[in-house]
Amino acid sequence: MIIKRITVKNFGRLRNRTMEFSPGINVLWGENESGKTTTHTFVKSMLYGIHRQRGRAAKKDAYSLYLPWENAADYGGVLWFENGGKNFRLTRNFYKENQMAELFCEDDGERMDVAAGDLDAVLGGISETVYENTVSIAQLKSTTGVELVREVQNYMASYQGAGDSSVDLGRTMQMLKMSRKGYQVQADKKKKETELEKEKLLSGMEYLKKELDNLDVKEQELAGQYEKEEERGISALEESLSALSARKKQMEMLMLGALFLGVGGALAVAGLLKSIFLAMFIGTAGILAAAGCYVLRLRIAEKLQNKERQKSRFAAKQEKLEWSRDSLKETRKEKETALANIMAEYQETEEHAYHPLAEEMEIEALNLAMTVIDKLSKDIHRQVGWKLRRRISQILGEITGGKYTEILIDADLHISVNTGERTVALENLSRGTVEQIYFSLRMAAGELLCGSEQLPVFLDEVFGMYDEERLTSVLKWLAKEKRQVIICSCRQREMEILEKNGISYNKIAL
Repeated sequence: MIIKRITVKNFGRLRNRTMEFSPGINVLWGENESGKTTTHTFVKSMLYGIHRQRGRAAKKDAYSLYLPWENAADYGGVLWFENGGKNFRLTRNFYKENQMAELFCEDDGERMDVAAGDLDAVLGGISETVYENTVSIAQLKSTTGVELVREVQNYMASYQGAGDSSVDLGRTMQMLKMSRKGYQVQADKKKKETELEKEKLLSGMEYLKKELDNLDVKEQELAGQYEKEEERGISALEESLSALSARKKQMEMLMLGALFLGVGGALAVAGLLKSIFLAMFIGTAGILAAAGCYVLRLRIAEKLQNKERQKSRFAAKQEKLEWSRDSLKETRKEKETALANIMAEYQETEEHAYHPLAEEMEIEALNLAMTVIDKLSKDIHRQVGWKLRRRISQILGEITGGKYTEILIDADLHISVNTGERTVALENLSRGTVEQIYFSLRMAAGELLCGSEQLPVFLDEVFGMYDEERLTSVLKWLAKEKRQVIICSCRQREMEILEKNGISYNKIAL
């Protein structure tokens, strides 16, 4: 890809500014705060858009930082570039009220759809992360970000496998870990709920067993009361009632007999003996005897009624005892049924606890997948990582004049160098050498990740720690590679070294 021209309509401090670029080395020169970094950000925003943040973060994001104070509706510009032998024009407006992006192929007049991914296709699927961590080195940022590790591993997976650059082992592993955590939370929650349910069922069983024990005691007490009442109550009452009924009949017969004898005797004496006095005496005696029998009969009848009432109360009490016994039996039956149901439910819960949860099966599957991915990642690094190391070593050897010719790098991109006599860790090297190593890493990773469609190298004030010898070596290497390079600088020394070594370049003054 070759950037041919840009027109900045309104972006940050730049307004209505057009810049022409050449295919080789370009030096974007200007004093501090003249707009070099703004131009760098503009090119990246044209290629990948500006991602707005939300909430408080929106106040400090790129959109807000470069939003012009005047004529905000013209927030954007145009970028012309060549790619794959065709010329394109990319137009964007970043203003939130009037956002638009248009990609136009000037060779065949085709208007392409940026939102549908046509621009991504033209750029060869090179992500913004790859761009920022390889060929686009921002001001005061000479070390790679953590995303580069993921992108390099992604490239390795694609290289070894089907060539699908969407494969991302690091992100996949992270997603699997998040999924496993979610399933683990669900599994723990279900286990806790199961334990609480078991405790609830056990508590219910204990309560019902105590209730049944209490029913046993009540039933025994009722049975004892019923037996006692049965033994001492009904037989005595029946005997007493029978005796009183017999005495009542006797009194009635005596009363009738006394009345008959008294009246009959009085009439007989009066008729036969003609003695009124004796007749009255006999009649009175008979009547008095009958009256006495009548009084005794009344008393016996009263006692008989009392006994009848006692018998009724006894019958009612017996009926109440019978109802209580039936009620206790019904209650027992209900509680025994409830206890049997709870015991069955508890048994089912116990049996279910021995079976793995669906979440636990998912966790086991995720663990297996993570193990496979981890092994795959290590295998890929072992099989393909040498290619990245070899290219870094080649670039570093060229820009250091052969002083360092071998880079050692592990799966996490921990870097050391082999001097031929010993191995030196990155943190033990000089800052200038570290800058050269990271430059080599970015360039090598950019070649691997970008494939055949190389993007322009954008270097924004990255040579601050380079002495003249180091800077000369890097500039010569860039010229040799015949790639488009845009160097942002506030000093003259890059141009002086280029001129001193006969390297042609295009100067763009701000």
